[in-house]
Amino acid sequence: MATEPTDPDPATLCARAPRPARSSSRPLVPPLDLSVVYCPDDLSHVDGLSDGSATGYIYARDGHPNAAQLAEKLTRLEQAEAGWICASGMGAIAAALLSILGQGDRVLIAEGMYGRTAALVERQMSRWGIDHATFDPADAGSARAAMTPNTRAILAETISNPLLRVADLPGLAGVAREAAIPLIVDNTFAPLICRPVELGAGLVVHSVTKMIAGHSDVTLGAILGERRLVEPARVLASTLGQTGNPFESWLAMRGLATLALRMERASSTAMALARRLEAHPGVVRVHYPGLESHPDRALAARVLGNSGGSMITIDVGSRERADALIRGLAESIPFAPSLGDVQTTLSHPVTTSHRALDEAARARQGITPGLVRISVGLEDPEDLWDEFRTALGFPE
Repeated sequence: MATEPTDPDPATLCARAPRPARSSSRPLVPPLDLSVVYCPDDLSHVDGLSDGSATGYIYARDGHPNAAQLAEKLTRLEQAEAGWICASGMGAIAAALLSILGQGDRVLIAEGMYGRTAALVERQMSRWGIDHATFDPADAGSARAAMTPNTRAILAETISNPLLRVADLPGLAGVAREAAIPLIVDNTFAPLICRPVELGAGLVVHSVTKMIAGHSDVTLGAILGERRLVEPARVLASTLGQTGNPFESWLAMRGLATLALRMERASSTAMALARRLEAHPGVVRVHYPGLESHPDRALAARVLGNSGGSMITIDVGSRERADALIRGLAESIPFAPSLGDVQTTLSHPVTTSHRALDEAARARQGITPGLVRISVGLEDPEDLWDEFRTALGFPE
């Protein structure tokens, strides 16, 4: 029976939600659903939503349609069982690790991981009684040698940041299987060109901010993998307020639509640019998995197939020369400490992504002041080469 007044006051009309729009057709583009809270029919409905016997949502921190749609697409792309969208890539890594590890546990992390990931494990998790050890990601035997009875997880990046080392994911998965612990893989640098779940990973994390969303206007992360591992990570992420929001989930779905095209174009251009940079006298060294000179070239062929990815890191010899290169390209290629945009961008690991590491740790990993990381975009390859050649200040 209707309880609304037949002729409500204007104040009541203004305050009340509109009636749902009626339509016998459905939208082509997924709608943006900004509601924070959802309205159950009655108390039994609340019970069903809470215990999973009914489908739907109650509060956006615990799930909402846009994050669910994005998670479902990424889950299928990674061939995983389940997925969850977090507020950032670091949020996804933290949720994955902290849902598995507790006081007295140990985690193995690959040498040369992203600076904030290393700082999370080495500085923050150690405060909570969680120990760690490092291993060479290209050598599964080094991970096996570092195992102890209290090791509960192995964490690696498909392609490391910034030296672009490639992890032996099949080998590491074997080590994890032997110990009955999960292998967690950060696949941010290798969406589509590698599927870690197929190679034995229990969990895959992404900084959706980067190549997946692709336009530098989203901050999100994703956890994908075995349901038994994703579910506790989901609960922890919700409890810590790490759920991704609707608008950015919606934007990421829009970016995801062109991921395959962008990844193919950027990787092809990166290969061509890496070869030319390697031959240039102004470049001391080029780090790119597709080059024959890369220490993990054979491993990259097995893990990444025919692609080397869209990232290149070059060493120009000194901080001064790195600064000169960045300044020389400022009018055309932005110095922007992120990656995965449609336009090519530059980053300086020592002063940005790996600033949190002390000088000794950076030196141990080979992260020198002359390193410049290049996130290759969708520009014409010849235009990019002309810009780099000019900014390097040496003849061809």
